[in-house]
Amino acid sequence: MGLLSFLFGRNGGDRDGSSPEKAIIANSIGEEYDWIRRHCPGFRPGIQALSEIAGKHYDVHTLRNNRGEERTVYFDISRFYGR
Repeated sequence: MGLLSFLFGRNGGDRDGSSPEKAIIANSIGEEYDWIRRHCPGFRPGIQALSEIAGKHYDVHTLRNNRGEERTVYFDISRFYGR
């Protein structure tokens, strides 16, 4: 993924991070937090966990807003994890 695609949200069409199948492809942890700031207004990072699903590694972020609502966002970290 190029920098411009990442910055402007063109990340594989329907990749919204709502599931492992729709995980956001990230090249670094910094990119994960940048994406969260841009695409999840009103939510702040809570728990970040490494998860292996079907042999692939993901960072799974649980976000929370001021009303106590939670949102889970999956990031595909295979481009940089374990290299």
